Amino acid sequence: MLKELFSEFIAIYPSEKNNVKNSIDKNYGHLRSTKILTEELPALLQVQSGLSFDQYLFKGSVGKGRMAEVPNLCILDKSITDSPERGYYIVYLFDPRMTKLYLTLLQGWTQFEKAYGARIGRKIILKNQEGLRNQFDTEGAFSTAELGLYAERTRTKGYIYGTIFHKVYFIDEMPDDQAILSDLKQMVSLYQTMKEEIGSDIVHKTIPTENDFQQEIQTATPVYLPDGPIPRPSKQTRAPNKWKRNTGISAVALLRAYYKCEVDPTHKTFTSQKNKHPFVEAHHFLPMAMQDNFIHSLDVTENIIALCPTCHRAFHHGENDYKKALINRFYEERQPGLQRRGIHISEETLLDIYLKQDDIIE
Repeated sequence: MLKELFSEFIAIYPSEKNNVKNSIDKNYGHLRSTKILTEELPALLQVQSGLSFDQYLFKGSVGKGRMAEVPNLCILDKSITDSPERGYYIVYLFDPRMTKLYLTLLQGWTQFEKAYGARIGRKIILKNQEGLRNQFDTEGAFSTAELGLYAERTRTKGYIYGTIFHKVYFIDEMPDDQAILSDLKQMVSLYQTMKEEIGSDIVHKTIPTENDFQQEIQTATPVYLPDGPIPRPSKQTRAPNKWKRNTGISAVALLRAYYKCEVDPTHKTFTSQKNKHPFVEAHHFLPMAMQDNFIHSLDVTENIIALCPTCHRAFHHGENDYKKALINRFYEERQPGLQRRGIHISEETLLDIYLKQDDIIE
């Protein structure tokens, strides 16, 4: 029944919206699409999901004043927010072209715009987006790619800025009710984990990003490890697949590289304001995301490569042929040191990790 209601709304909303636009009577409360999204779908979804009426508010909207470019159905934890303009929440977003539907976990854009203005607010919400994606692991269930939402209005662009995680459903491939509810259950679990970690005030919360980590390395006190295998580090609080990295260990890797890019020492980079050395970043060759598969720590100097920002991005986002060349070179260089640390991995496995993932988690 959920699939049928979603599909019916998608099928009739564009024509009903167009009829209202061309009509003298702008009242659209009586329309079938309005009834589906504001009454029937929220009620059915809440009952079938089993989410508490005391804790959660289900609220569908086709817009105020005029019919929305992006109609939506919000699921709000009342201890965080009772309005899509505040806090963060789960929401189904319908693409304006009605070709796809997104299940998202996002930050409300309006609160950032009101607190900081549009320009600064955009910077802060995007920084939060990066930090939250880095802090919480979805185990591949949800995407962190930019929301592919066709946007003209400012509010719609706010959905793009604010989305932390999402899953897309294409209209001609809508899943059955069981799959819809399973995805929602996973998203609710992530929502609650986030609430435990960051509370309700997301606007004024300082959320560390990968850039913050790289900046901290520049002035961190070096940490020199004893020889041999090192016990695994602890996991980050309430982020079950995220492992802590020690900035002091990465600082040693930069020192040993003399603050030069290890792909090519002649690569030019700017001078760091913090330590007055050429700015290079620390890259874990065997990603920390793989720590679960190893009994010894991957956060060791032998596993950390000093890279200029461009080469660091190449490891993550470069074409496969270039990635292969980098892996081949550094595997030969780093394998003896990794083995002394009790880290054993074949070159083929390492290549598979890099080539199968769009973005390797540090």
